[in-house]
Amino acid sequence: MNRHFCASVFVINPNDRKILLVKHGIFNKWVQPGGHMEDNEAPEEAAMREVYEETGMKIKLLGERFPREDDMVRPLGIQCNRKEDGIKIFDIIYVGIPVNGDANLIISDESKGIGWFSRKELDNMDVFPDVKITMDYILKNYFNSKM
Repeated sequence: MNRHFCASVFVINPNDRKILLVKHGIFNKWVQPGGHMEDNEAPEEAAMREVYEETGMKIKLLGERFPREDDMVRPLGIQCNRKEDGIKIFDIIYVGIPVNGDANLIISDESKGIGWFSRKELDNMDVFPDVKITMDYILKNYFNSKM
């Protein structure tokens, strides 16, 4: 069985609680930025690199760092996605906030669009159900917001 490992980030603007999404070039749905890990790349390095490559946004990952100085940020979760050809894609999901919030967003060659969206706007957008579920969880547990 083929397995691929990816990292992605739900980037939330802490000021207005909007999420940064890209319109995926293949799925034609709005998703969090992310992609495949490169050889010898740690998951959090891949997550931050992918966000920057896909959006031009530099981010800080949120979460606990265990307990030694060189340990990584604990991800929000690990999602297993299956492709039609039987390949399993393990997506290590993080939560992040922008550190250069005034940066111009850049659409990568892999995307058809990019933007900041409120939770309410997601109800009328073409997103996978888990994007809404995950955003609800993040707003409640990281930003103490009521939906």
